[in-house]
Amino acid sequence: MEYQIEDITPYEDESGSAILACVYVNYEDHCKGVKVRVHLPLNREKTLAEIEQQILEEAKQQLKELVATF
Repeated sequence: MEYQIEDITPYEDESGSAILACVYVNYEDHCKGVKVRVHLPLNREKTLAEIEQQILEEAKQQLKELVATF
């Protein structure tokens, strides 16, 4: 299984601040995949590697919660 984190976008506006990102998970023969959108609080103190790890963990959590509802 492979994953790719894309479109990491920090933003700040009148409603607050956050990070938006997408995690693409490809499995089996690359013909099957899942896209997970992630929304996290913005923390300017974290490095890109730390943010990517947090994005991946949030995507995993979202997938676990989704699978549990089936």
